[in-house]
Amino acid sequence: MHLVTVLYSKFMGLLSRVLMKFIALPAPLVFTGAGSSAALCNAIAGFGHKRVLVVTDKMLVELGIVAQATKALEEQGIGVEVYDAILPDPDFAQVDGGIQHCRTQNCDAVLAIGGGSSLDAAKIIALSAGSDQAPRDVLGFFKVSQRGLPTYCVPTTAGTGSEATMVSVITDTASSTKCFIVDPKLVPSAVALDASLMTGLPPAITAATGMDALTHAIESALSREANDETRQKALTAVSMIFNNLEAAVKDGTNLQTREAMAIASYYAGSAFTITNVGYVHGLAHQLGALCHLPHGLANALFLPHILDFYLDRAAPELARIAQAAGVGQDTDSDQERARKLVTAVRELKSNIGMPSHADGLKEEMVSELVSRALNESHGLYGYPVPKYMRRKECEEIVRKLLPA
Repeated sequence: MHLVTVLYSKFMGLLSRVLMKFIALPAPLVFTGAGSSAALCNAIAGFGHKRVLVVTDKMLVELGIVAQATKALEEQGIGVEVYDAILPDPDFAQVDGGIQHCRTQNCDAVLAIGGGSSLDAAKIIALSAGSDQAPRDVLGFFKVSQRGLPTYCVPTTAGTGSEATMVSVITDTASSTKCFIVDPKLVPSAVALDASLMTGLPPAITAATGMDALTHAIESALSREANDETRQKALTAVSMIFNNLEAAVKDGTNLQTREAMAIASYYAGSAFTITNVGYVHGLAHQLGALCHLPHGLANALFLPHILDFYLDRAAPELARIAQAAGVGQDTDSDQERARKLVTAVRELKSNIGMPSHADGLKEEMVSELVSRALNESHGLYGYPVPKYMRRKECEEIVRKLLPA
């Protein structure tokens, strides 16, 4: 059975790679630096839009961050409608509400302001509001038949990389599962990496989202679908995160470290939207859905354990990542440097206050979590991981996260 699973996953992965070679993946126009959100809004006005739906959450509205970001739109007479119903891990009801609001207010563009949840929701809202495609009709890979409304993004966290990807994730609350929509038509038209909007981010969220970006970068670099371009972006992101994440957690007002993390997150997103991810994400998606943990935290919990699992098969690749992170010496063997990388990841987690166990995880959840994770990781288009995992191995890893 394991052999059948492996062969099927390899076949679907090959099919995915073939498809990607014939699909043009657009890249968004990128504005960077403090105040770049205003520059993006000026560009939106210049593109001729008359009424823009802002997709965000209530906290960012209350903190004045939304008004700060959209001031340039309003000053140029662009109508702004705010839809602030997005919660962490947005579900179909929240997305459907945004679609209806966008249509009834006759908006001709969508601007996402917030973390990955707002960005993911906005991309689907724009798609469906500007076309006749309902979210449930386009679940899966490459099912979007027509473009929706133009989408613009201002991430306020440095982690998900959703502003650079062709992926959106929606939660099905009835089944506690995460549903994916993957299509090049979801890539935003333009983004602003505005560090000035990230300075108030609490340390815990900075840490979790930073580990999310690190996971994207490492899994992209380890992917069997990596190429020279994606590898360079992923390794650059690794370097920037190791050099800046701890400082960003300790001093959130430092614009230099905030901007570095924002750029690193974008690079990691640009890489993994082509290479896909791996077992860390396969497990983290299920842990997040079953235990209601933030995605970045779930990734951080699994990352060092999955790297341990890869040591015997992917030491050269891990050593290359270690070099980018500034870990180990060039005189080390690949195996030695790879092990030092795993140790460094654990130390980074500890230094930024990330836990080692998952609150809410129970023994009776392990079997279901593992089944879902392996189904995602080995299923349609299976993740291009460097080493395949058996169920028993997966269960052992999950049990390492059980509270003491």
